Amino acid sequence: MNTISDARTQEPAAATAVAGRHTLLLSDPGEPSYEVMCATLKRLGYTVIHEESGVDAIGHFSPDKYDLVITDLHLPDMGGLEVLRKIKRLSPDTPVVVLACNSEVDDVVQALRLGASDYLLKPFTDEDVIEHAVTRIMEARDLAAQNREYRHQLEERNRELHEHIELLQRDHEAGRQLQQHLLPRTPFRYPAGIEAAFRLLPSLYLSGDFVDYGLFGERFVAFYLVDVSGHGVSSALVTALIKHSIMHLLRERTLFSQLNSIDTDITSILEMINRELNSTALDKHASMFVGVVDSRARQLHYAVAGQVPMPALVTSDGARWLTGKGRPLGLFKQGEWEVRHCSLPASWRLVACSDGVLELLSGDLLQKEAKLLEVINRSRGDLDSLCAALKVDTAESFPDDITILTLRQDNP
Repeated sequence: MNTISDARTQEPAAATAVAGRHTLLLSDPGEPSYEVMCATLKRLGYTVIHEESGVDAIGHFSPDKYDLVITDLHLPDMGGLEVLRKIKRLSPDTPVVVLACNSEVDDVVQALRLGASDYLLKPFTDEDVIEHAVTRIMEARDLAAQNREYRHQLEERNRELHEHIELLQRDHEAGRQLQQHLLPRTPFRYPAGIEAAFRLLPSLYLSGDFVDYGLFGERFVAFYLVDVSGHGVSSALVTALIKHSIMHLLRERTLFSQLNSIDTDITSILEMINRELNSTALDKHASMFVGVVDSRARQLHYAVAGQVPMPALVTSDGARWLTGKGRPLGLFKQGEWEVRHCSLPASWRLVACSDGVLELLSGDLLQKEAKLLEVINRSRGDLDSLCAALKVDTAESFPDDITILTLRQDNP
């Protein structure tokens, strides 16, 4: 820091001490303790700026000039307590030491209440007492300054972090809206009398689950539910990749238009997505349920790829799991998928769930599947009733993405 100029008292700092520190000493140079104080401070590396007048000292004081202020309680023009008050008002962080006699205990107590860092009792002849007090005070001052700097840096980092979080949330919200835009309308009723609907609830902003359905020709309603491993942005991007790949395949080939090619079309979709996931470096795999309802022949063609839980068919006889097997997509070159067929009555419901639904139930996997089938049976495959029974619309958060896809056809 700079100094209040007093050529009579400025001397070079000791070579072994901390350089660049300045102390303002307000004391009577005629007192015996004065020389001891000056000698100790200079040995510690301080440039001592001496003032006898409190008014002059306060007039020249500024917070950036002094590391330490030492003031006698008795000055010719004002008391040391008043000097302490004014210094603390100008610079609360500047440490102040008061010099007092044994008889001034009450004033010492008052000085400590006003913010004095320490006090020294006169007369003193032992430099170690002064050195100990000054060293302790300055170490505490340096530590406090470091803490303030660390706190400032932490606040700055927190501010930057909040800005990044807000930006990330805006990006996620934009991604969520885009993903919602890619989903089909729900519910949607086709001319064939088949109604498709779904509920998709992501555990984060974006979902690793995805559904889609569409009418091909006048009799075939094709649909799928896919559950990509993981959560968040990377999984959501894979769902977009899957939809894009399927749409690209539909543009290249005429799918789901001929009864004799339905099974081959379903297998083609699974093989294509399996290749896509294996060719990426995203380390993602997926389970999938793909189906086609032939409304004229009242038959369901379907295949599963690592689907847990299995889809359930609800008829007048109750709810039952469909059968089938096939490896998840993205883990093996060949999935050994098989297309199965199921005859449909005049009225039926089909329910497919992602595995996040099982997290809403208690017990081991078999117990959870049994409870889910019971809930599906009680709800008769109705989407709103099923969601109400599982409380998916009222829960605040989920450990995993939850998707329920339903298709239904009623006897006219």
